[in-house]
Amino acid sequence: MTVYNLLNYMPKVDKKAFLEAISDQKPIAITIDGNIIEGPLDNLPAQPYIYMGQPRSLIGSKRSKPTPLEKILGDSYEVKKEGDKILIYAGRAWQDVLNANAPYCLYQDTASDGITEFSDKNLDDLIWYSCEFGINYRDAAEFLEKEVEGSVICIENESPYQFNGCAFVSDMEEARKKAHEFIRSRLQNMIEEKEIDLEDLEEDEEEALRYFKAI
Repeated sequence: MTVYNLLNYMPKVDKKAFLEAISDQKPIAITIDGNIIEGPLDNLPAQPYIYMGQPRSLIGSKRSKPTPLEKILGDSYEVKKEGDKILIYAGRAWQDVLNANAPYCLYQDTASDGITEFSDKNLDDLIWYSCEFGINYRDAAEFLEKEVEGSVICIENESPYQFNGCAFVSDMEEARKKAHEFIRSRLQNMIEEKEIDLEDLEEDEEEALRYFKAI
């Protein structure tokens, strides 16, 4: 997967398209690649987003003052001009980014809770069975991040260490198949190494091994 650390990655948006979208004063979504989607935000493609919401006004009104371009997406974002491009810095906007991506990402990985579920039921079912043998969300997520196409949007800081992220896979069917085979291989290895005693299985353990066709 491609990792986008928002502390050092800034999407580039076409300046003309960005200013037109702002002037329309409609809700917009901006993808991690810098594409702008205008209009209703209730039926968007499942892809990584850097921003989602109603921009402020450059012009203002009787009730509000004009907003500087730098803060047009809100106080947590910083908008910068670079030639014919607009750069969007979201290093301080993690909660906004997370809220934008929550309905679409495969999983969230937060400093407080780690990974607690996969949004895809088939992948989540794999962990429901594999956790009988200590194979958890973290194991499957780290495998997928190395082995399948997709994206991770994150805030990662080395000192003090901090990581918050959310992940997307490009081909869900491929992710399901590879994750299944990964867990099956781990279980077979555990059987070979005598870490799993086939003569002393609980009912749930036997069900899990049969689910993965490891026995």
